[in-house]
Order: sequence, then structure tokens, then C-alpha cells
Amino acid sequence: MPLITLDNIYLRFSEKPILDGINATIHKGDKIALIGRNGEGKSTFMRVIAGVISADDGKLKVKKNTKISYLEQALPQDNDKKLFDIVAEGLGEIGDLITRYQTLISNGETDKAGDLQTQIDHLDAWQYLHKIEAILNRFRLNPDAILSTLSGGWRRRVMLARALVQDPNVLLLDEPTNHMDITAILDLEKMLKDFHGTLVLISHDRSFIQGIVNKVFDLDRGKLSVFDCGYKDYVKRKDDQLHAEEMANARFDKKLAQEEVWIRQGIKARRTRNEGRVRTLKTMRDSFINRRKKQGSVKIHSVDEDEKRVSKLVFEVKKISYKIAGIQLVKDFSMLVLKGEKIGIIGGNGSGKSTFIKLLLDELQPNSGSIRRSKTIKLAYFDQMRENLDPNMKAMDFVSGGRERIDIGGKSKHIIGYLRQFLFTGKQAMAPIRMFSGGEKNRLMLAKILSQPANLLVLDEPTNDLDVETLELLEEMLVDYTGTLILISHDRTFLNNVVGSTIVMDGDGMINQYAGGYDDYLIQKQDATKQQQKSKPKVQVKNKTTNHKKLSYKQQQELKQLPNKIEKTEIEIGEIQLQLSDPEFFQQPESQDALIRLARLEADLERYYEKWSKLE
Repeated sequence: MPLITLDNIYLRFSEKPILDGINATIHKGDKIALIGRNGEGKSTFMRVIAGVISADDGKLKVKKNTKISYLEQALPQDNDKKLFDIVAEGLGEIGDLITRYQTLISNGETDKAGDLQTQIDHLDAWQYLHKIEAILNRFRLNPDAILSTLSGGWRRRVMLARALVQDPNVLLLDEPTNHMDITAILDLEKMLKDFHGTLVLISHDRSFIQGIVNKVFDLDRGKLSVFDCGYKDYVKRKDDQLHAEEMANARFDKKLAQEEVWIRQGIKARRTRNEGRVRTLKTMRDSFINRRKKQGSVKIHSVDEDEKRVSKLVFEVKKISYKIAGIQLVKDFSMLVLKGEKIGIIGGNGSGKSTFIKLLLDELQPNSGSIRRSKTIKLAYFDQMRENLDPNMKAMDFVSGGRERIDIGGKSKHIIGYLRQFLFTGKQAMAPIRMFSGGEKNRLMLAKILSQPANLLVLDEPTNDLDVETLELLEEMLVDYTGTLILISHDRTFLNNVVGSTIVMDGDGMINQYAGGYDDYLIQKQDATKQQQKSKPKVQVKNKTTNHKKLSYKQQQELKQLPNKIEKTEIEIGEIQLQLSDPEFFQQPESQDALIRLARLEADLERYYEKWSKLE
């Protein structure tokens, strides 16, 4: 029996239904990616499954005792709650009971805590206290930290912990990787691969989806198509489906045109016309009118530049350092940025990526070193937190500044026509921004940014909430863009497809620059690690050890096991390196996992040798 069944689900918010007769089943062990354009109703679909909203018609059937946990797309608002309390909320009344108990204990109110202790004993709820502590530790969260002090990435972790603490049978995740750094994304990817329950996932991160899902739900113009395959096969099947639809529509339109000519023939034809044929024509006309055509493709125009005015040197960075509140964010870093370069920046949350951008743009001054900037810079800056969005402003006024026409690439264009290229209808263009989804707001921000005459684009996490199709088209635009691009992103595929070099913020102020995208950075990092390994003296592994130190029994057993661990690790490293020697291997989706696995194995090997030298 399925865990969840959707039977002819119908939901309408406007003149067209957002969910139009949805039928689907979700089984135990399914790991489903929910795919669709921004505004197609993906989050609405998720809320229906979660029971947050009810459909206008149809039935939602959930198997008895099925626990559903739902992580919403939006980050929680600032508040002064401790992380322990927020995670505990995922347990409902029991969580509230434990939170109150912990608060009384920390305040020294042991008498009042005694009554709650009795209730907890009666409910056998102490196990949940340990569960809260375990999940906080799993996500490396300080239980006493205050939510308002955390970055977007850490807030996302908190809400994931809150969703997982109840051990759900079905986990619903709406854009869980937004604002997360790559390390956190990789950790989450592994966690979800190991998750034994059922997963329904909305995400724009193609690398992330590809590594997890075994089924795809495609929501397109109110209809749901089920693809019983992984993401890579889905992409091919979807392309074939759209091509077939276009061909069918073309044949339909041709037939309709022929029938319209026939019906308008002379008197003789009108006298002898077949009444059944007339009725068929009427039906065809109605069908044409009601056909919900797939929205057109985004056409994003790069801005023409006055080449004579643009300096070849954009930034010259010489040995800059920057420290704040005792934390070293940048240490002795130098680089040149030339006109037309496309640079990606990656690093953990709090590593200093945004600070580095502010240093480049003269919003902050380095403690030491210098930055020389071109005097011809025209900046367009994309803000990941959407701080410049007024929810009550009309979309068209936000982009155009209240003007009816704007200049794009030296040509005057009506604002509604320009916004149509970003998939906004005329009605949406005149709507207030508060009516838009997260992805539509991001699209609107991009429309504004890319309408500006800029020769330097600085994009801070532009891919958050974008649908895959818009994401791919944005990639094409950025590749063709003739200006200079600085891009902060945690989207591995996006980086691979766009940037020519990658700056890695490694923490403690250490910054390194690598040629190519994310995968290229991993390969170069592995090569450097291998060189370090070769430079170290080879440790001979002995079958029998003579130990003159007094080792504990545990240490003796550990020493005994190390030769086998070293041997197995070296064999696995050799196997992966053999795969990597084949250039075609990097065209395969599993190459990413292999590189990550290699990095972890080499770190393990180094740790084993270090342990050997200490115990031997």
C-alpha cells in the first residue's frame, strides 16, 4: 500500500488551476525530485502533501501512522530562541515539555522542574531529550546559540534538524540547499542517501538531485508527469516529451488553419458543408483557445559596453589582510583580475566570501596591503538576501524605476515586453512583489540587474530558488557576457559551466585560486595532496611489530589493525586514480563522487600513517 495517494487533486488560485487533476502515489523508499518552473506550484503541491493547505477538490490519502515532516523554503525570521528550543519544536507537545524543563533547570528552579520531570517520566519522553541532543550534534549546532545570530546557511541546518528530529516516514524538503556552503551540501547529500524513509525534494541544484533521487515528479502547466528514473534519464525523456508535444501542436495548428480556410469558402461550399465537420472545427477552436502553451524561453541580454573606455585591468590585489573581532578572514592574498574574466568564489559559511567582495568594491578597507581598481568600473550587484525588494512595489516599477520604457543594449524596450523575456506575464508585471514566489523574486532581481549598463557583474548566490530551465539559460548568458564576472555560488554544476577560475576561502584567512570550475579545483587539490604524499618518507608496514612502549590494550589492538587499514585504503586509492586516468571518466556523473571519495581516502591514509608512527 502506498504511503500517500493523490487522487484527482484540484486547486485554483487564479483563472487557471495551479494543480489540475493531479494523480500520484508515493511509496516507501521513494526518493522523488519535484521539478517545474518557478510559479508552477511546486511549493503548493508540497503544502498539500504536508496538510498545510487543502485542495479544492480530490482526495489526499495518507497511510495510518505515517509521520510527515516538512521543511519550508523560507528561512525562519529573526528571533531570540535558542537552537535547542527550535529543534525541540519538531516534537510537538513533548518537545515543548522538554524545553520548559530545560529552561527551569538552567534557571535553578528545581521545584517547578520536579512537576515537569514527573510528566516526562510518565510519558517515557527522556529518549526524546537524547534525540534532540544527538541531532544538534549531528548538524554541529550549539544548543545555546540564538537563531538571530546565525547566517542563512546555519539557519537552514537548524530547520533541517527540526524536521529530522521526529524520525519521519516521509520527509518533504523545499530547496534545502539554499544558503548552504558546499561542505554542508555534500554532508546533506550523504545524509539523504542514507535516509531510510521516503523523500520528496524540491531543488535547483542538479548535482545534488542527481546523487539522491530515483524518481521524478514533473509539474508542468498544472499537470503532473511521473518519471520512474533518476534525474539524468529524466532530462532526456523530458526533452523527448516536449519535442513530441511541439510536433503535435504544429500538426494541430496546421489542421486548424486548413479547416478555417474550408469554412470560409464560397456559397457553394457553405451549402454543402458537412455539419459534423463544422462541429469538429468548433471543438478544435475551443481546444486551441484553452491550450495552456508552455511558457517561452528566457532571453537574457548582456549589456553592450564601450570597449574603448574599459580598462584591461579591473582589480590588482597586493598582499591584503583583513581581521575583524579577532577573526582572520583574509591573510596576505594577491591576485590580478583582468577584463572579461569569470571568477567563482566558494567557501564555508562565515569564511569571509561577502567580506572579500566588500574589500574588492571599496566598501571595506584592508588592514594591510592594497587594492587598485579600474576607474571605468560600472557595477551591477545581485544581493542573495533580496534586501532591495519592496514587497508593495509593482514588479515593472521595481525593474524600470517607474519608467514605461527602458534601454537594453542600446535599444528602447517596453518594460512589459522586457519582463516577458523573464517569463512574467503582463498581469504579473503589474502585480505587487509580495505575490511572487521565491524563484520569481530572484528572476525579478536578475531582470533588474541585467538591465543595467554594467561591465562588472557581482552575483551573490544568484541560483537560489531558480528553476533548472532558467538556471541553464542564465548560464548561457553569463558564458556569453563580455564583461567581468565575480560569482559567489555553492552550485557545483553552475560553477563548472560558467567560471574560468575558482577562489577558495579555506578558513583562517587562507585563500587559494585554481584554474577552472569546481571539479577542476578538486583535481588540482588532489594533485597537490599526492605531491605532498610523495615528498614524505615511505613508512614500511611490518607484519610483525616489536613494541618497546607500554601500550594499553586498546592501543595494541589499534596498532594491530592499522596495517590492514593502510593496505585496503591504498588499494582503493589506486583503483580511483586508475579511473581518473581515463579522460572520458569525467564525463560521467559518478566522477564527482569519485573525486570526493579520493580526497577523504587520502586524508584517512595520512591519518593512519600518523597514528602508526605514534604507536610504533
